[in-house]
Amino acid sequence: MAELKPLRDPVLLRDVKVGMTTKRQSVRMDPDQNMGALYPFSLRQKLKVITEFSSLYEMAPSQNPWARAVIPMEMLSVLFQYRSHEDQLPVRGPAIGLFADQEIRVLRGPLFAGEVYEIQREVVAITGSHRTESVWLRTTVFAADVGDPIATMLVNSAIIKESYAPYLKEHAELYQS
Repeated sequence: MAELKPLRDPVLLRDVKVGMTTKRQSVRMDPDQNMGALYPFSLRQKLKVITEFSSLYEMAPSQNPWARAVIPMEMLSVLFQYRSHEDQLPVRGPAIGLFADQEIRVLRGPLFAGEVYEIQREVVAITGSHRTESVWLRTTVFAADVGDPIATMLVNSAIIKESYAPYLKEHAELYQS
């Protein structure tokens, strides 16, 4: 992160500032819950096709020290992003965005299906390239009954400049005077 260069001449992210935070949101992943437009499948459906299955993921685990179904690591980002569309960060759009980087850390885990968690996001960097503007968000995950973080996710959401129709016009208005 220390080596990232700040974004020059932002258009899509011009109103987003490092340090902005979202309000806390409650999230949970039930076995048959559809996880939204970005992830239109349930945990149960995913477990039928998962590459590295574990009995710890079963809905009624028999040999599980927690006596609860563990959410697979590859589904944690799905849980953490579940309500991200409600964040209301002032990003210009519509535009096409991609996950360019992602890092998940489980600090106190595992996380469990059917359990309520609280999440909050913070803008930790704004960078870019010739073709993208990127916002780096750190999602912090809390158990509903504990104040300390139990997991974090760092995501680089890279937005393609050319996918925002008025990009060139707005850039010229902002920076070519």
